[in-house]
Amino acid sequence: MTLNKKKWLIFFILLITITIVISIYSYKKKVTRGLDQPKLVEVNLLGKAEIEETVHLLGTINPKHVTLLIAKNHGTLDTLIPTGHKVRKGDLIAQINNPDIENNLELTQGSVTIAKNQYERLLSLLKTGYVSSKEVEEKKQTWLDAQKELSKAKIELDTLRFYAPFDGIVGAYKKKEGTQVNTGDSIVTIYDPSTLVVDFDIPCTNTSAFYEGQLVRIFNMPYKLSHLQKMIDEDSHMCPADVTISCKDCLIGASTEVELVLKGKKDTIVVPEQAIFLRNSKPHVYIVKDNVIELVPVTTGIKNKSQIEVTSGLKFGQQLVVKGLERLYPGLKVAIYHA
Repeated sequence: MTLNKKKWLIFFILLITITIVISIYSYKKKVTRGLDQPKLVEVNLLGKAEIEETVHLLGTINPKHVTLLIAKNHGTLDTLIPTGHKVRKGDLIAQINNPDIENNLELTQGSVTIAKNQYERLLSLLKTGYVSSKEVEEKKQTWLDAQKELSKAKIELDTLRFYAPFDGIVGAYKKKEGTQVNTGDSIVTIYDPSTLVVDFDIPCTNTSAFYEGQLVRIFNMPYKLSHLQKMIDEDSHMCPADVTISCKDCLIGASTEVELVLKGKKDTIVVPEQAIFLRNSKPHVYIVKDNVIELVPVTTGIKNKSQIEVTSGLKFGQQLVVKGLERLYPGLKVAIYHA
């Protein structure tokens, strides 16, 4: 090997060595800088808060006052007030046309008129002696019997009429106008939209947690549990309950969420669920004091989907670590930012 080649080889080896040394030095400097830099954690400043434990169920919106009118006789249906129209209590909504019953009323009315005239005529002749008191009494009884038959005919005719039992709205007719209806057929529903209820079922296994007057939220509005049947329903195998609500734009028959408040507390410490972890099977949290991590055991209370009440272990004004809990330990210096 010539002298020049040896020089170039030595120069090349020195260059590589210097490069490696510089790289190692830079890496160690970065690692050292990284170790010296405090870990960044997110904290919440603890203040007074409110928490509730709730249960969510599904209910159905129904009118509080609703009646299904049933046919009490047979004949042809004649609708007088169409679906969707308002009615007042006592309004005639529909009727059944039955010529036999209508003709019977007319005949009975005629019989009453005839019997009355005959009785009054004999009564006027009683003083003359042409008729006896017995004959007059017989005519009177005939007249009274005719009146009884007229009352029966009117009652039977009234079974052909459908009157509004309260102020409300005419629902959908179950039978079309002009069709034949029979006794017991469903004819039309009358409902009052001014007062609505939400009907829902509660699991009977835990009825002790529910009571009438309990706070309920529907459409984010507070109401009170109106009724609770503490007896298993044969069809649903649940305990039926309802809440009276006020809602102008609600669609009758629609489903809605019912939020029942089981427990609630105000002016307490509430922390995010992810801020609590188990250490030796007991709940703990990290707090930051003077930029140093402290491990604090806590006692918990009311819980919901995302938050937990802390009944002991924490104080108002402390800085609770809510994010960045990984690889933390007591005494570690950290940098903080508030959520």
